[in-house]
Amino acid sequence: MADKYNLYVGKGDLSDVDFSTVAATWGAGSTGSLVGYGFEASTKYTLVLRPETDAGLETPSISAIVEFVTDGAGEWTGLRPAPIYGLTWEVRSGGVIRLSWNHQTGIGATPTDFEINYGTTPSATGTATTETYTGATRYTKDITLSDGVTYWFSVVARASGLDSPPTRTLGVTADASAPAQPTITTGQAWQPQ
Repeated sequence: MADKYNLYVGKGDLSDVDFSTVAATWGAGSTGSLVGYGFEASTKYTLVLRPETDAGLETPSISAIVEFVTDGAGEWTGLRPAPIYGLTWEVRSGGVIRLSWNHQTGIGATPTDFEINYGTTPSATGTATTETYTGATRYTKDITLSDGVTYWFSVVARASGLDSPPTRTLGVTADASAPAQPTITTGQAWQPQ
């Protein structure tokens, strides 16, 4: 069991954390403050806690990891929404691409909407559209595009000007001649006599 926790800080992602320099140490069950730490303005930081035993042995395990961005004054900009997951696509008739995804709250801020970015390169830039957040559910968005052109999509959840991490880009070719979705006709259910 850990007796204390060492804090490591990096500018950028987890791969940028300097594990050779302990930024702060807190005893197990205690709290610490980073007020006055000297975070730079408009910078993304990753903070990592690693446990250390009474014998001074630090495990390579990560107990907690936090990423945040500072504003122009060097202050925390707030909690970002969790990323979307389960992004899928469906080619529909008329050059329509239907995107579907899930969003679950519980970690991060509650989004106000989702921004769908798309374009004709893997960076998925050029055009954006939105879908309003209505709760933790499955979302769909139909986008009509040019026939025979491959488009790349990426989706982020947004809250108060803060975006979730984006999804990986998804490449799909629009097909205006795709068959329409079949219609299923139901009849009276069979009943044993």
